[in-house]
Amino acid sequence: MIRNYFTLYHVAQELHEQLAGGYLFEIHSQERNELTLGFVTPRGKHLQLIVTVRSRQFSIWTREGLNRKRRNSAGVMKQLNELQVTGISMAPRDREIRIAIEGEFILVIRFFSADTNVLLVHAGHVADAFKDARELVGTPWEEDAMGMPRFRSLERIAGDEGHFMELLQATGDEVPLERRLASSLPGFDLDLARRLIARSNSGGDSSALFDALGGMLYDLASPTPCVVETPGLAPEFSILEPAGQSESTPHDEVIDALNHYTRRMHRFLQLQAGADNLRKELQQQIARTSKELASLESAGLTETAERYETFGHLLTGAIGRAETASGEVTVPNLFKPELPEVTIPVRQELNMQENAASYFRRAAKSREKKAAAESRRALLDDRLRSLRLKLGQLDDEKSGENLGRLVGKIGTGKKRNASHVGKQEDRQARFRTVPFSDDITLYIGKDARNNERLTFGFAKPDDIWLHAQGSSGSHGILRGAGMQNLSEIRRAAEIAAWYSAARTSRLVPVMYTLKKYVRKAKGAIGSVLVEREKVLMVKPRKE
Repeated sequence: MIRNYFTLYHVAQELHEQLAGGYLFEIHSQERNELTLGFVTPRGKHLQLIVTVRSRQFSIWTREGLNRKRRNSAGVMKQLNELQVTGISMAPRDREIRIAIEGEFILVIRFFSADTNVLLVHAGHVADAFKDARELVGTPWEEDAMGMPRFRSLERIAGDEGHFMELLQATGDEVPLERRLASSLPGFDLDLARRLIARSNSGGDSSALFDALGGMLYDLASPTPCVVETPGLAPEFSILEPAGQSESTPHDEVIDALNHYTRRMHRFLQLQAGADNLRKELQQQIARTSKELASLESAGLTETAERYETFGHLLTGAIGRAETASGEVTVPNLFKPELPEVTIPVRQELNMQENAASYFRRAAKSREKKAAAESRRALLDDRLRSLRLKLGQLDDEKSGENLGRLVGKIGTGKKRNASHVGKQEDRQARFRTVPFSDDITLYIGKDARNNERLTFGFAKPDDIWLHAQGSSGSHGILRGAGMQNLSEIRRAAEIAAWYSAARTSRLVPVMYTLKKYVRKAKGAIGSVLVEREKVLMVKPRKE
């Protein structure tokens, strides 16, 4: 529902309230298919609007603070830098959010399925585009001002049962009901159509559907935005309160719910990618171990050792009675006289005693090879059982939190090709790890010694250090963010509050500063002296 018309309608309204009268600071792209629009609000605060194109998991969300573009970032539509935002609105009928900017510029954010794009429109033509600029620049752009807005059209249908029946019958009974509803009701998609059918609780009765439509229209106009999280499944965003017993996190604002959803989806996808990579590696290790096990041959080594020892004894018994000049010696079989004589290959340059000693040494080596092979077989059997157990745990685990711990636990057992990288990964694995994005990660200490190791052994000078003020608890290190990234700092503070003795409090003061302003204090392990700290009052949240 992240690209549904009604979701975007409320997002546009909320953005208008926050940004109208402010100005556009800059636009840049530092991730593939992701555009960041930096704004300064009328109150002087920095707010970033991030738009993801060509992705079904993400659409639009915001981030507080100023996060200037990195060196490898591409500046986009620079002619808009530091121009005032005059208003933000939703297209009456299309899934387009329009940002009006002084100078008669319009930024059009199109949410057409996965093919989202951001267009710069001026004087009725596309002046620039984030994607496919070559094809789009210069093409005319018509403002979708004709026709009745979707909310008004839906309101009209919800107030006229006859009109509703006509629309439903016009699509034909052979089309599935959910598709008939999606095509007949303005702004509806298959997801909303299914929810309407479920609300009617009638199996598709037209009158019951019409009655349910009135209630849904009210909920769409006054949404209850939330994020639904089910263990093992991707998070879901909704502007309607979920039915049944689904666990959901409600929000007052649609954009806040989208921000929460985006963080959870990033986390889910990272965990899934980590699990998939680990699963692939475990399967490869199982295949290699099984192949090596199949190639081990120890049974034949026993017969070989016994044959060599027999040859040594027979040659010893024939010393003084045979010569090695011909390269072989034929002697009676002393161990089984009833059998024919035995012909034994010998080395001509050695005498009989030396050839016998050579066979005894070869027998000993064969026994050593057998012992080594049996030891290797036992080791490979244990490894194969362990690998299969880990793979089974990985396949059975559904909880996101448990999956993250499991991936970290199994992953720490892998071989490291580079000692420096290995040590770095081992240090990270000893801390709780909460990835915020591809670039920003929060590390949380587990106890006093772990806190000290995190702060004074792992953290870098410009990392952000966090701790609940006036309470014992975990140290937090936020890496990849700056002091201007207020959204990430607040989220990290909420998690730091959760891992403190004050987690049951309604609000907890959490101090934060750069790690270079944190020094060891005399006394208990993990005690610190902090300078230049700032304090946030936050509600404790577990990741």
